[in-house]
Amino acid sequence: MKKCQRNDGKIVKKVILEKLAKPFVPHILSNKTYKYLLANNLTHLFKPTRYYIIFDIETLEKKVNEKYGDSSQVTATLIPYAIASTVKLANGIHSFYYDIRTDNFLNKWLEQLFEEAKQVKKDNKYIDETIPQYYEVPVIGFNSAKFDASVLFKNLKSKDWIISKYLGSSTIAKQIMVKHQSSSIQLRFVDFKIYSMQNKLMDAVRDFGNGTYKKDRFPHEFINTNNYMNELNKCEPFPIEAFDNKLRNKKLSEVKCKEYLVEAVKHKQRWDYLKHYNILDTRVLIEPIEYLIELMFKYKMDILANISMSQCANAIKYSMTYNGFDINGDYNCESADKPNEITQNFWRAKVDSYIEQDNKKNRDSSNNVTIDDYSYFKELFKNQRRHIYNPRFTWKIRPMLDRIDNKLGHSNDNVIPCCLYCNVYKTNRDQNLMKLMIQLRKYALFKQLPMTLTSDEGYQLLRKGITGGTSNVMHRYKVAGEMRIYYFQFDQENKCVYSIDSDYVMTHVVQLDFHSQYPSVMSNEPKMLNLYTNHIIYMPAQLIEKITDQDRCRQLIYDTNRFFNDPLVINKMLLFVAEIKGHTDERYINEVINWGLILRNIDITTNNETIGEFLYNHLVDHQLLHDKTERKLTNLIDTNNEVMNFNNYYLWLLIDTCHLVIDEIVSVATFTKHSNFNSFVKKFMNLRQLAKDAKNEGLGQFRKLILNSAFGGDALNSEKYSNT
Repeated sequence: MKKCQRNDGKIVKKVILEKLAKPFVPHILSNKTYKYLLANNLTHLFKPTRYYIIFDIETLEKKVNEKYGDSSQVTATLIPYAIASTVKLANGIHSFYYDIRTDNFLNKWLEQLFEEAKQVKKDNKYIDETIPQYYEVPVIGFNSAKFDASVLFKNLKSKDWIISKYLGSSTIAKQIMVKHQSSSIQLRFVDFKIYSMQNKLMDAVRDFGNGTYKKDRFPHEFINTNNYMNELNKCEPFPIEAFDNKLRNKKLSEVKCKEYLVEAVKHKQRWDYLKHYNILDTRVLIEPIEYLIELMFKYKMDILANISMSQCANAIKYSMTYNGFDINGDYNCESADKPNEITQNFWRAKVDSYIEQDNKKNRDSSNNVTIDDYSYFKELFKNQRRHIYNPRFTWKIRPMLDRIDNKLGHSNDNVIPCCLYCNVYKTNRDQNLMKLMIQLRKYALFKQLPMTLTSDEGYQLLRKGITGGTSNVMHRYKVAGEMRIYYFQFDQENKCVYSIDSDYVMTHVVQLDFHSQYPSVMSNEPKMLNLYTNHIIYMPAQLIEKITDQDRCRQLIYDTNRFFNDPLVINKMLLFVAEIKGHTDERYINEVINWGLILRNIDITTNNETIGEFLYNHLVDHQLLHDKTERKLTNLIDTNNEVMNFNNYYLWLLIDTCHLVIDEIVSVATFTKHSNFNSFVKKFMNLRQLAKDAKNEGLGQFRKLILNSAFGGDALNSEKYSNT
């Protein structure tokens, strides 16, 4: 509240970066169970969350037509009248059901849910309770994040249970944790749709099921708040016209009606059929859940311990990238960085900090290292290797002292050389975990794999490069078969642009979607259209430094080695992100004016002088906002006299193909590179093709979703979480 008041009521997001660069290994470091088992050579014991509860709520639509202010109106609200759950346990599957005929039926359902959760929790537990594990019981719905969660929300708070954690927005609940006050059982409500892309339950059953269960039919439009009690008390099946869907103008076919009647006659009352239908809606979800559990487990993942498809996809990508990792492997490699020589000021600061540390912990500091030991330790750090992590100290990896006996102070006979990273992970007193974290770092450096960012300056530089938003549409009148295809032409002499109709008539409007190109970008497969680095687009790994020296910046930007195909030359090159101002040479503007390759959000004043008479009149005639400054995603042929950042491939394309002239260089940030996502992309592209060959479009789309969700997921940060 105080922070909010200081910022005039505005929420100011601030990114939390790691103090030490550590390997980005989400499938290991984001799962405490797998992390512990890997550190202790017990990965054969790892198991996914196999037991869970599924729920489904049936609701009635109540017309209200209530206005909220001048622009908001609620036409209907949802009234719950039945709820069912299916529990998957080690000894089998069973279901339970409540409806509106029982007083406080939602609370009664929750009471039983907590009771059932005790056995689910027990079945999911590891026999060895010293293994760190997740004890929350998954309660899974379908499309529950929007509807079921809102209907249930007020019942999730009572004298017996409380909401302990809520993740999501006011309209969509990605995850709700509900904790029982006395038993400490925690229910974790999640939506199956966060792990898939199917919009309908029947699609999920079709694409991920094996046919054991099939979704049934119910006349949702026919049953309403006025007639539900009377209609559901009847014993005969619903008439065929009850299934008419007026919203979609559809009727139930004779074949499907007969299928319904075969099932309906098995039930004495329509209430009984509702119970059957409601429970079946939970049981049909078992096979899709099991399919995804097994799919993710192949990649050392527990899907029900994750909260989104992008998180799962990203973990799969890194699981395959670290497939060759061996905790006992030898990944030592000598750094080419400049050797470290400590200064007297550096050593004095270390001596003072060691005294302060020991005094705080009530350790004897009378025999601690002193400033007079500078020459001895200078030579020691220069010539001796780190005792935990073998390589030498460099200007990037500064030395420090690690105590041999942690009960004693920093005396000469109780210290050995160590780096900060190793020392941090040694202090947790878990030798196996320390070894895992050090080995992961060594493997990441050996393979040049991504590490977390530690520089706020570096983060802000990359953050500015994430571009998206509402585009600036210059022409809104496009009719196939009528409009001529036009093009722009720059008049260099008169300094103006003409829009010229060609002889061709428009037949289609083509929309470019870069989303489908994500796998191609990170595949590291050679593409002849890419003129640089042996036709391969490399992925960035670790931020090295930010350079402002103009000579070094120009050397990197204009490096002629970018055209070489020799792997030995390419291996020595770095990737970079450059902050520059630039423009296109006037002689070449007509080569790029019809498709400006610089896509950026810029401030545009919607006046006649800026946007032109055609668009300005359109805004005025349709009473839209005009003569105001708006931020729009725009195609540009220069940097709009602003400093903009470009990665090396983007900037080289602009220089070599679009004749961009750089006017000013602010900085260049360099990165190591890698090509380790190739196996992931090829594997899932092949799996997607197999699904398409089998005519399973839903499964094919799901595998495409994994590919697309994995792109950039390791770099994207909402400025609320760490591990950037």
